[in-house]
Amino acid sequence: MSLIFVNTDNTDSKHKIYIADKAGAHAAAVEKKMQDTIVAAVAKAGEFTTDKSAADKGYTLKLTIIKAERSGATTTYTVHPEIVRYPLGSGTKGKGEEMVSTLTKDPTIEVKGNSKDLLLEGVELVTENIVKKALPLMRMDMAKR
Repeated sequence: MSLIFVNTDNTDSKHKIYIADKAGAHAAAVEKKMQDTIVAAVAKAGEFTTDKSAADKGYTLKLTIIKAERSGATTTYTVHPEIVRYPLGSGTKGKGEEMVSTLTKDPTIEVKGNSKDLLLEGVELVTENIVKKALPLMRMDMAKR
């Protein structure tokens, strides 16, 4: 079986795959941490790659901070992951996303105070866990394609 591509290109501002606007001033750093963590995790998984030239089909693992709730000195961030087939599928109304899975429950990150470092550490741990759960789903779906 050929390598399975995992798209990590977040440069298209109209179609971002890492969205952390709810992280306020830390949004850009959080999005970069999501991307870097996925690239590192995929590099460790033998049958996956982030090199577009090495594989023709694959997936995009979209991560969005959908909620940031403050309670006292603690902020809880909720991350919503989605696995989408890559490249975009074609239908009667043009190209669109074919979603594979949203995994299960949206993970949360609790940060006391406004610490950028604690937020980034939490983002890294949650993203690693999401990738760990997503790769087997991608592998199973790829067998059907």
